[in-house]
Amino acid sequence: MEGTVIETGAFRPDLDHLQPRVSTDPYVLAEAMDNDPDSAGRDFPDLYARLLAQEPAAHASDLWGRACSARDHLYADPTDE
Repeated sequence: MEGTVIETGAFRPDLDHLQPRVSTDPYVLAEAMDNDPDSAGRDFPDLYARLLAQEPAAHASDLWGRACSARDHLYADPTDE
C-alpha cells in the first residue's frame, strides 16, 4: 500500500515474541486461550485473529469452537453431571 512503511530489525531473544503459527490442535488452543495475555481481544492480534490469519475462516471458526468445547471440558467441575 502506498505510504506504508515496515521496519524490520534483528531478532532479539530478550524481547517477547509470538510464535509465527498457532496450533490447530483444539486442546492446545484451549490451553493457549488461558496463556494468551490478550485473549480478550484488547490488542491486535489476539489468538483468534492469528488463527484467522493462518487458516481459512470456516476452518478457523470450526477449530475455535472445538477449542472452546475442549476448554469447557478441561475446566469442568467433575461434580457437575
